[in-house]
Amino acid sequence: MHEQQADNLVLQQVCTHKDDADIAESWQFPGSREQALECVKGWDPVVTELISATPPDRLFDYKLVFRDPLPTFVSPKKRIILIGDAAHPFLPTSIQGASQAMEDGAVMAACLDVAGKDHVTEGVQVWEKIRYDRVHRIQATGVTTREKWHKADWDAIWDNPKLLHLAREEWILNFDAEEDAYKSYEQIKATL
Repeated sequence: MHEQQADNLVLQQVCTHKDDADIAESWQFPGSREQALECVKGWDPVVTELISATPPDRLFDYKLVFRDPLPTFVSPKKRIILIGDAAHPFLPTSIQGASQAMEDGAVMAACLDVAGKDHVTEGVQVWEKIRYDRVHRIQATGVTTREKWHKADWDAIWDNPKLLHLAREEWILNFDAEEDAYKSYEQIKATL
């Protein structure tokens, strides 16, 4: 039984590193054992053994690509919107992609509720004004965290491992997007 479980063992290794190569659009690229080993040069030999033992067809290079903010999430006729990563893609270091997509939906529901079915375009415009700055401020946290981790001072971290901890900002986590939308709707509508 134990040997059979070992045959089904799945081990995933992830290493983030600076990559200055330009890329084509794709979810993933074939990985290179040589490039992976170069990234961990000087690390514990166990790490290089794990990479060396990985079958070449199971090495993937997932690019973490930052996208500049879109100028709008709304179509010209104000009847179609982009939400979630289609509107505002997050780096994994933000740890907010799914949460912000859910906030998009909750805020849209509140805005359409207030606007009513005869004023959909108004609700869409208010929704965008509510969401636009917040999601871009949260996107920036992913860049900050990535920089903190990629440029880590390992001597300082050995002294204080909490330096690597993910910052959990209250303004992001303790926020009721639906309640905020209902409270701010009329004020934002007046700015349209």
